[in-house]
Amino acid sequence: MTDACVVAENLTKVYRSGHRLVRALDEVSFEVQAGQTLAVIGESGSGKSTLTRLITGLELPTSGRILINGAPARLRSGRPASAQLIFQDPAGSLNPYRKVWKSVAEPLRHLNRRARRSAAAEMLVRVGIDRDRHEDRPGRFSGGQLQRIAIARTLVARADVLLCDEPTSALDVSVQAQILNLLRELQQDIGFTCVFVTHDLAVAQVVADHILVLRDGRVREMAGAAEFFSGPRDPYSRALVASTGNRRQPASPHGEDAP
Repeated sequence: MTDACVVAENLTKVYRSGHRLVRALDEVSFEVQAGQTLAVIGESGSGKSTLTRLITGLELPTSGRILINGAPARLRSGRPASAQLIFQDPAGSLNPYRKVWKSVAEPLRHLNRRARRSAAAEMLVRVGIDRDRHEDRPGRFSGGQLQRIAIARTLVARADVLLCDEPTSALDVSVQAQILNLLRELQQDIGFTCVFVTHDLAVAQVVADHILVLRDGRVREMAGAAEFFSGPRDPYSRALVASTGNRRQPASPHGEDAP
């Protein structure tokens, strides 16, 4: 058995909204083993985005804690964070006026320009962006290519944890499959741990080793992916699986449909 890379211990996050307090997360606990993928699923307002901000260190919990490789999750000035985030909208996360290699190199500000450029070029090629495109700006790329560039930026600093916040929801099914396949290949090669936030159970079924179900800030179920999809225990989980129906799934990273 591998060691736990991400550990959440009784995470609670309370926000003030006007004169009332909103409990966005309520004593959430889980572990993610090194090199594995946990899919966090739930409807809008379930606490998924709050959990993402806590893991990245962008916010602190009201109580409880997040550990990454045994150390509290936190941002360090001038250094890349141990957990990096891929956003739903890659175009919105990339500076439209910067060459893409410069955006990819942004987490490496502690290195000199030559080292930054070399590392960015290597990672861009690794995600499928040809070297003759590295000087281009984001407006010249498709949505799928932009997501590849965003993935390169998150991985260039060799983060221990990759957080994916609905990274394929804006893409069509065929491009979804390509991005999911790419993430799986990179995870196998580099060995990062992944927390994949999604409302899409079809995507979760493709990428996840384990499933965490959130509702109203509380954990409703956590199980291995095969166990979960063969028969979820919680009534809310069963309703989510039933609502998926026969919706077409992205191609599996493990199967013959992989591009």
